[in-house]
Amino acid sequence: MLPKAILFDMDDTILTWDAVAEQAWGKACRISAGKTKLFKSEELFSLINDIREWYYSDPERHRVGRLNLYDSRRTTVKLALEKLGCDDARIADEVAASYGNLKEQITGFFPDAEDTLRELISRGIVLALVTNGEAKTQRAKIERFGLSRYFSVCLIEGELSYGKPESRMFEAALIRLKATPEQSWMVGDDLSYDIAGAQKLGIFSVWHDYGKKGLPENSEVKPDRIVNNISEVLSL
Repeated sequence: MLPKAILFDMDDTILTWDAVAEQAWGKACRISAGKTKLFKSEELFSLINDIREWYYSDPERHRVGRLNLYDSRRTTVKLALEKLGCDDARIADEVAASYGNLKEQITGFFPDAEDTLRELISRGIVLALVTNGEAKTQRAKIERFGLSRYFSVCLIEGELSYGKPESRMFEAALIRLKATPEQSWMVGDDLSYDIAGAQKLGIFSVWHDYGKKGLPENSEVKPDRIVNNISEVLSL
């Protein structure tokens, strides 16, 4: 049976965000390489991916980076360019800005996401959006895609000064929805922030494995369910 309340992550659960990152980075690198002729776009792209993986592997860098996206992107590009023998700060600025603009343009709803949200609401389920990230960026996406139509409450890390996987992020959503952990589900794409964080409170947790990668080997986090398309939530 479906629960009384469902908490949803936003990026890469409802909206494509990191799911379109490589496409945006690839195009930004090609544009810059074509202008400057100082490096090959493929080399810059590869280095950016390596540095992004390193940068976000550390929880504190991850927290700082997601709360100031432009600076974290600029730092990533700057480090990649330095490895290519280019220390022009203007190029780093241009690539970071180009990436941000391109990513905004191609971000959208996952297939069936809106239909799934509408169907859940029609079944009497109350929904909350719980998202990490800086206030301005996340609030802009909520407004751009009209997410307030579907969610009774939208909680943003940058507006609260705390976020997932902290228990109080989930607790704040449940209080507003007047639901207990036992009556609720959490749906998200991040095993550490969404799934493990919610499970600490006893919330039934559904992992959105949109890339169909499967659980990492020796993963300490075990979702209660795994879906590859958000519409599968309706049939759990």
